[in-house]
Amino acid sequence: MPAEVETMFYYNEVPWHGQGTKVDHVLTAAEAITAAGLDWDVATVPIYVNNVAGIKGYKKIDGKKAIARMSDGKVLGVLGDGYTPVQNRDAFNFFDDVVATKEAKYHTAGSLQGGARVWLLAKLNGSGPISIKGDAVDKYLLLMNGHDGKLALKMFFTPVRVVCMNTLMAAESGAARGTMFYSRHTEGIGGRIEHAREILGITLKFYERFTEQATQLASLQLPAAQFPKLLTAAFAVPVKLLPGAGQTAGAKLASDVINFDDLSKRREEQFATVQRLFEGEGKGLDVKGIKGTKWAAYNAVVEYVDYMKKYGGANPDDLRLKNTWFSRGARIKQRAWDYLIKK
Repeated sequence: MPAEVETMFYYNEVPWHGQGTKVDHVLTAAEAITAAGLDWDVATVPIYVNNVAGIKGYKKIDGKKAIARMSDGKVLGVLGDGYTPVQNRDAFNFFDDVVATKEAKYHTAGSLQGGARVWLLAKLNGSGPISIKGDAVDKYLLLMNGHDGKLALKMFFTPVRVVCMNTLMAAESGAARGTMFYSRHTEGIGGRIEHAREILGITLKFYERFTEQATQLASLQLPAAQFPKLLTAAFAVPVKLLPGAGQTAGAKLASDVINFDDLSKRREEQFATVQRLFEGEGKGLDVKGIKGTKWAAYNAVVEYVDYMKKYGGANPDDLRLKNTWFSRGARIKQRAWDYLIKK
């Protein structure tokens, strides 16, 4: 496996990031943890320094411990004494206990950054996909956990657009604070199952709210002059609009509205790509009534982040997965959603 995506499996369609080993059936928790390469433990171990300040031999560092993977001794983080690791199998069992009615089936799981981050994504069964004016969106539940002290254990819902498997409101930025189960690594999770069920039971309303807002976006055409403003909001780019921008009717290209002298060549190419996706090249635009809407504009941004955004380095697809779920890509999507909902 490449550097960022250490191990993972997927069921059914190839994920948008193109990573992982395919399995031929929906897995149980026990099968999933093995298929994902997550059947290992972590432990807190003391840290020593050697031959420091004239002191021969090893001296223990008080107040700090290393989080080490027991299968190979790899150190995943250095943290304080109060840190309590959540083992992968405990996270999987916790997930099973929370969805005790078997309402979810594991579709993908794996580790990133050499084991520092792990995740589990499951599709919710029973009620079928949401329809946004005929555009199908499936309901998934995501668990994330960190072994480096930088990510708490979290569970929340995330919609996935069926036509292209775009992760619409991915990772942390896509879950409202009141609809996420969150557990710091200073407390055990075993006694928090009922609390998680309560939080996630409430968040079934997340999909009601999401459906209402998404349907609203799909019912409204995006004024041409707003599209460049959407781009600058989503990508958090402070640019100047040309004089009179947004004051006249008619179709406008981003270059007709934005003063591109303020932008880098790379940013111009980004904006042009998103515009092409919005105007005709994006997936799902053949769904009746979707083209030209705010919903189409949002999905153009999402498709760019999930599929089109260029990453450098030796393992660009790994970075795509990491940034889309855990970092800048997720924030781009959220800013686009927020802009379109408010306008």
